[in-house]
Amino acid sequence: AGILVFSMIVVAAVSIDETGSIGTERADIISVDGAITSSGSGGAFQSQGVTPGGIRDLNERAVNQGASAIIYEINSGGGAVVASKEVKREIESVDVPTVCRFRDSAASGAYLAALGCDEIVADSASITGSIGVRSSYMEYTGLMEKLGVGYVNITSGKYKDLGSPYQNTSEEEKQILQEKADIVHRDFVNSVRNERNLSESEVEEVETGEIFLGAEAQELGLVDTLGGRKISIQVAENLTESDLETFEVETQSSFNLFSLMNVESFL
Repeated sequence: AGILVFSMIVVAAVSIDETGSIGTERADIISVDGAITSSGSGGAFQSQGVTPGGIRDLNERAVNQGASAIIYEINSGGGAVVASKEVKREIESVDVPTVCRFRDSAASGAYLAALGCDEIVADSASITGSIGVRSSYMEYTGLMEKLGVGYVNITSGKYKDLGSPYQNTSEEEKQILQEKADIVHRDFVNSVRNERNLSESEVEEVETGEIFLGAEAQELGLVDTLGGRKISIQVAENLTESDLETFEVETQSSFNLFSLMNVESFL
């Protein structure tokens, strides 16, 4: 199951009124763009991405500025397991109606995070689903043998070095890793089943890790409505029973050299 390291997120936000006027009912639009990670390294070089803390900050800004609803515009292929669950909890924690709008992609961990919204809107061609778990790493044993490099392993537990890229993984160790991935997958599937009110037969259709286009996802019960920003605003207006003015909550980020050294382990 997984942890994505050396990545960074959104760190600041500014509200912009699209209409130039001040209204008593407003919907704040938050961009959720990039890989989902638990935290970042900070400093001057920061890569684009999403963290629970970043979403929490943006939620607080929206609520403090009087938002009657929040629309999350998601463009993400997923990310770290726990971070995706925490982003979902941050979305669930706000006291105003929430809408998740899928742009090009809202798959895997990003789809899990979107389950925290009251309503989900996708374009008919949005890529979503991918309800599965991936845990991977490079194995360097063949290269080390060619270079004449040895690996000294001193541990106090039989499986302490499980998943090391410097030694071949035994079938027993692969089975252990597979069992961990299966546990995370079951948790993911249960969240989808409960949040989307799917039957067992419906769950069987979506739990394979397959990606779905937005139109397919609607037929499968994974999203509520097809459309773009305009439809998302209409959905938010239905939830609030009010006419809403929209305000952008913009994120700022910059490139992080450490992001080139990611260890892949994604939902």
